Amino acid sequence: MTVRLQRPLLIGGIGLTLGLWGLDSIAHSFSAVGDWLTVGTIAAGGGYWWYNQRGDRPQVPLAKVDINRATLDRVLSQVELVIGQLASESPNSGHELFRQQLIQAQTNLTRPERHIAITGGQKVGKSSLMKLLTTAPVPSATPLRYIDTPPLFTSGAQSDIATATAQQLALNADLVIFVTNGDLTATEYNYLSTLHQAHQRVLLLFNQVDRYLPEERSLILHKLQSVVTGSIASSDILTTSTAPVSIKVRKIQADGTALETLETPPVEIDMLDRQLTNILANEGEKLVWATTYRQVALVQTAAKTALNSARRDRALPLIDQNQWIVAAAAFANPVPALDLLATAAVNAQMVVDLGAIYQQKFSLEQAQTAAGAMGSVMLKLGLVEVCTQTVSGLLKTNAVTYVAGGLVQGLSAAYLTRIAGLTLIEYLEAQDLVAPEPARAWNLDSLGNTFQKVFQANQRVTYLQTVVKQGIDRLVPNGAEAGG
Repeated sequence: MTVRLQRPLLIGGIGLTLGLWGLDSIAHSFSAVGDWLTVGTIAAGGGYWWYNQRGDRPQVPLAKVDINRATLDRVLSQVELVIGQLASESPNSGHELFRQQLIQAQTNLTRPERHIAITGGQKVGKSSLMKLLTTAPVPSATPLRYIDTPPLFTSGAQSDIATATAQQLALNADLVIFVTNGDLTATEYNYLSTLHQAHQRVLLLFNQVDRYLPEERSLILHKLQSVVTGSIASSDILTTSTAPVSIKVRKIQADGTALETLETPPVEIDMLDRQLTNILANEGEKLVWATTYRQVALVQTAAKTALNSARRDRALPLIDQNQWIVAAAAFANPVPALDLLATAAVNAQMVVDLGAIYQQKFSLEQAQTAAGAMGSVMLKLGLVEVCTQTVSGLLKTNAVTYVAGGLVQGLSAAYLTRIAGLTLIEYLEAQDLVAPEPARAWNLDSLGNTFQKVFQANQRVTYLQTVVKQGIDRLVPNGAEAGG
């Protein structure tokens, strides 16, 4: 036997796990999890069908959270906490770079000028608008800097790079003027939704209106207002004509002859000037808070990813150790399927140990709750039966190992324990950085959803083949040679 039983909670085979699993209160507490998963699966399937049926029809995005100074200060505190924790747990993970990026983001709060990005697709009048705004500046108490982004939605090899650059410039600006020359396409709508969800203030500019008849202009404007309801206020949907086309004008002379001339209508940007002036006067500081928030949030995401990566490097060996401890226990003392489920899922010690890595201190009772929840999900999904059948099929290729008593149970226990451990990692990574005392209660809906996600990502036969091969080497070291 190559695996030594090192965990106090697992010494003596599987007695403790069977005892935990036998608690009727735990079993009843989580009977609803399976029902939730069933309903969720049906709802997800229905939602997927509906999404495929809708085509490219735009949908109204969800409302966003208003960014004020309190919100900004809160995220600043959170990212400082993440960086400090990263420095403590993994000093060589680049925490100094994140700290510099945070300081750089905070310089937004003191810069004197406001940044306004002008963006949109090709041939919508961005360049002419840029020229008008720079030659006839909008009245503002603070200096204005206009940023002309690369055109969006182009074709060719560089289109993705251009779009990514344009989006980055737009998100780093305080205000975005999105220019279109007609009704929104699905691609334009999706881009606007991205800006909206990132807390970016947008003025939607219906440009080149001089090329439409009055009835057409009114119809398109109404459609724009309808489509972006909930994300862009009607007062921020404006009509302009930045480069009017010349029109032919016929004048009847005194002698009765007609004189035809080309005349260019005047530029129309008065609505834009007024709205920009109003926004800059009343919301200038708020725009800068939102810009700073976006940049700080990016630093937070990167720092949290680095911290989770460092923690995962410590967590995975612990899961690996536990899966083979449980496998050895089940191999030495084969148990029925339901008991196998308890052996794999109700590993309270692993919950406690992983919680310590992720700064979430759990009592044994709380660890049992989490283990019971995962066990109930496994049972409802029929994972134990699927796992044992798959392992049995893989072992049939080796006669010696197939007849080895308890090997199916041992390898199945190893796989189920690993799935449980990976689920805990995913769940804990999504929690707040540090839990207050006492540790907060488990979100069973979130835990069940995470379990489904992890199981789907690790149910491939090739993955199970790896587990089987490793298990044979550990549990029956001479079996593979004998069977070959």
